[in-house]
Amino acid sequence: MYTLPLKASIPLGYYMILKFSFLKILLFLTLPVAIIEKSIPFGNFLLFIILFAGLVRNPKVPYFLRYNACQALLLDISLIISSYLLRIFPLVQLASVVFILTLCIFIYSIVQCFFGIEPEIPFISKSVRMQI
Repeated sequence: MYTLPLKASIPLGYYMILKFSFLKILLFLTLPVAIIEKSIPFGNFLLFIILFAGLVRNPKVPYFLRYNACQALLLDISLIISSYLLRIFPLVQLASVVFILTLCIFIYSIVQCFFGIEPEIPFISKSVRMQI
């Protein structure tokens, strides 16, 4: 689920990925999401609706999974908004900072989920608890 916001941050980290070749592994991590988004018309929107209606709003799904799905979706929305702002005001350094921040959040969230702990991301986690 957290590959969705990571996929949204890839265009922001374009220069970082070119400069540091080891970051190209992120392209392979986000490949399934990219295939779904590109192969289906309105794939990004459909993926959002499926995750939101199928996981976040479904009470039969365990809370931990719903929490992480909702958090990934809110991170994705915030990245989409920030990428639109960075297209209006093209600041390469700020885009790189957003990419690094997203990469750190991705790693933190995956590690926390591995240990069975809810990842606490400032501002996002509080909104997730209000949604669920």
